[in-house]
Amino acid sequence: MRVVVTGASGFIGSQLCAFLRSMGEDVTEVDLPYCDIGDTARLARVLDRARPDHIYHLAAQASVGLSWQDPAHTWRTNAQGTLSLLRTVRSVLPTAKIIVMSSASVFDGTCFDVPIEESRTPAPISPYAASKLAVESAARHYLAAYNLPVVIVRPFNVIGPSQGGGYLVPSLSRRVVSAARTGQTRITVGNLEARRDFLDVRDAVRGLRLLMTDGRPGEVYNLCTGRGVSVRTLVETMISLVDGSLDYRQDPALVRGADARNLIGDPGKTQAQTGWRAVIPLATSLGDVLAEARAHESVRRELPVTSSGDAPLT
Repeated sequence: MRVVVTGASGFIGSQLCAFLRSMGEDVTEVDLPYCDIGDTARLARVLDRARPDHIYHLAAQASVGLSWQDPAHTWRTNAQGTLSLLRTVRSVLPTAKIIVMSSASVFDGTCFDVPIEESRTPAPISPYAASKLAVESAARHYLAAYNLPVVIVRPFNVIGPSQGGGYLVPSLSRRVVSAARTGQTRITVGNLEARRDFLDVRDAVRGLRLLMTDGRPGEVYNLCTGRGVSVRTLVETMISLVDGSLDYRQDPALVRGADARNLIGDPGKTQAQTGWRAVIPLATSLGDVLAEARAHESVRRELPVTSSGDAPLT
C-alpha cells in the first residue's frame, strides 16, 4: 500500500509514519520545509511520483493558543492548506482515499455534560476550532462536487511521548519533574475542573489506519476513549508517579476564559465501524511522558555553561 502523510514530522504525523511502515506500507512524507501543501505545483509532483492509494492529511497549525495570537495564519494553514491539498489530489489522483483531520475543538463553545456524538452541532469559539470546521466543510464540498473519497476524523486530546512542550500534558510533566528534582514543594496549574478525553497517540494512529481502511467517505468519526478526566486528576496522577509529596495550586493567570468545561467524545461509531478501541491506560501514557521529561532535565543539567552562566544556544 502506497501512502502519503502530510504534517509527517509533527507529533501525530511522525508516529503515524513509523506505525504505517511497521505495517509494511510504503510511506511518502510531506512537510515543511521540503514541501508546502500550499505550493500546488510541487505538491502535484510529489503526489504524481508517489501515486498513493491513501493520503493522511495531518498538516496544520495545531495550537489553540497560537490561533488567538495569529488567526489569519491559522486560517491560511488549516483551511486554505486543506483546499490546496484537495484541489491537487482531485487533479492528480482523484481515486486516492483521504483522511482529513479535524478536531474535537469544533465543540469548544459547547456545554455538553455527556459524551459528544458526531451528529452534534459544532459550536467553535477559537480561531483554531473555526478553521477546523472550515476544513470539514471543504472535505464535504469535494466529496459532493467531485466524488473525492474523503473521511473526516475528529481526535480528542491526543497525548504521549514527543508532544510539543506548549501543550498541557508535556508542560505539566516538565513542571512536576523539575519541581521534584529541585526540591520545590508546589507547582502552579491552570483550570483544574476542565474535563477532557485523553487518548494515547499510539492508540490514535491505530485508529487512523483502521478508519482509512474501513471508514466511509463523507462520514465523520470521533477518535476518543469516551472517558472524561479532570485536569485535577491528571495533575494528581502525575504527582503520584513522580513525587507524592508535591502540592499544587491553581493560578488564575493560567486559566483560559474560553476553555470548555467538558470535551468528552463518544467512540461508539468508530468502534462499530472498525472494531477499534483505545487500550493504553492513562497512567501508562503519563508515565512515558514523565520519563521523557526526566530525560530532558538530565540533558539540560549536563549542558556546559558559558561565562554568563547560561546554557549555550543550539
